[in-house]
Amino acid sequence: MGRSAGSAEKRGGMSRVVFVISISHDRRRLMEMTLTYTGRGHAVCKRAVRKDPGDIEARLDYASALIGTGRAGEAAAAIDKALRMDPGSAEAHALRGASLMRDASRAEAAQAFEAAAAADPGHAAARMGRALACVRLGRYADAIESFGEAVRLDPSNVNARIGLGGALAGAGRHAEALAEYDEALRMDPGSVAAHAKRGYSLLSTNRPKRALAAFARAARIEPELAVVHVGRGRALLDMERRKRALAAFARAARLDPGSAEAHRGRADALYLLGRPKRALAAADRAAAEGPRVAAVHHTRSVILYGMGRQEEAVAACKEAARLDPNNKGIAEALAEVRRLTGGAGAGGGGLKE
Repeated sequence: MGRSAGSAEKRGGMSRVVFVISISHDRRRLMEMTLTYTGRGHAVCKRAVRKDPGDIEARLDYASALIGTGRAGEAAAAIDKALRMDPGSAEAHALRGASLMRDASRAEAAQAFEAAAAADPGHAAARMGRALACVRLGRYADAIESFGEAVRLDPSNVNARIGLGGALAGAGRHAEALAEYDEALRMDPGSVAAHAKRGYSLLSTNRPKRALAAFARAARIEPELAVVHVGRGRALLDMERRKRALAAFARAARLDPGSAEAHRGRADALYLLGRPKRALAAADRAAAEGPRVAAVHHTRSVILYGMGRQEEAVAACKEAARLDPNNKGIAEALAEVRRLTGGAGAGGGGLKE
């Protein structure tokens, strides 16, 4: 997978917590930041703690190794002991945040990273960690602030720039996001994440031809990455090249059968090609793979309405609105389908796509 090394401090130039921007194969997320951990092997760290229980550095190495092997509960206990020994340890607070991120406790993780940054204002990994937690919580303004601080601490950190671009894009500030991606690519022309994220921001600003070029560059570097082919499919759909779009989505689904976005793309392309039954089957698969993805339920709603199954269309649109209550497009679609069906799931008309 294309990725570029993150930067951090502590322990002779490296923190135990390193943030790497990557393209994710996750079923519900197109792109995200991934946590990796530096440090010695688990057994070596455990022996070091037994040899000197008062060595806080050994305890933190042990906690890092535990996190890296998915043993978050044991890691938390080791970190708590380290914090009792030194409540002001920025590295311990940062590791605690990393462990909580692994457990999906994002609000608590953000607080732990804030404590790390307060203990050591120069701890770039703490800023990156807080930013990631805030992105996951939808707190884009806070994420932009923290990524910006990480960039100021280390202007050459490609991952911080890509992360800042992602947070800006999440807040709808795509022009600024594109500037960050361009700077990241100036520093690392081979960053798949920067090319792909740039493609999605170009799509969001109605520039599908340029987006397609960005995804093509990403695909040349990493041809087997499903999310890149999903992006290609979206660009091709926007350009009304529906058969080629379907082929791109199909390739993405083969590469990652669990990708809700690949199946949703197939559904959109098939529906626009006049194959509603196959489109609904693809949308149902997307909903099975990503039941909490609002866009999947919106796609199902459009297809169901087009097939005359209006009550099911209303239910699907309501689910989309429940999952993403701040999405203006989905809210407008729900209002329209309610108007067209008399508010009770019956009636005629057409539903916006």
